[in-house]
Amino acid sequence: MAVENDTSGRPLRPYVLAAGEGEPAASEGSTMRIKASAESTGGGLGLLEGVDAPGFATPLHRHDVAELWYILDGHYDFYVAGEWLPAGTGAVVFVPGGLVHGLRAGPAGGRKLTAIIPGGPEGFFRDMHRAIETDAGTPERIRALGAEYGIELIGPLPER
Repeated sequence: MAVENDTSGRPLRPYVLAAGEGEPAASEGSTMRIKASAESTGGGLGLLEGVDAPGFATPLHRHDVAELWYILDGHYDFYVAGEWLPAGTGAVVFVPGGLVHGLRAGPAGGRKLTAIIPGGPEGFFRDMHRAIETDAGTPERIRALGAEYGIELIGPLPER
């Protein structure tokens, strides 16, 4: 059986992260943990677990990688290419790369898994967490971080 290598050339290793474990990542109104990264999956995917405050919303954005969400708890409204898509507990939402999109948590907030395929852009959330912790999370810094990870930040979500 062939063993794949991680992004630094080391052999990939199996691992288990318990509940609450993972590298801290966040954006305002959302607390996340990186459960799998491009480094740990040989570039295959990034996986984040997020707990979102009521009404939390991402900006409209676009990137070349695909995203897939599994809603663990709560309700979300996804805005994808000009269309609103509602998703509740147990739903899966897939957005191919290249489409303008964003999401908003419902009035009770929510919890979700976010897969980024292929991996790499999950580092944006790790770096944003660090910027927020050091009071360097200015809009200009967040926009620059997005550009580093191939994420084009477009603007606020429209009202539903």
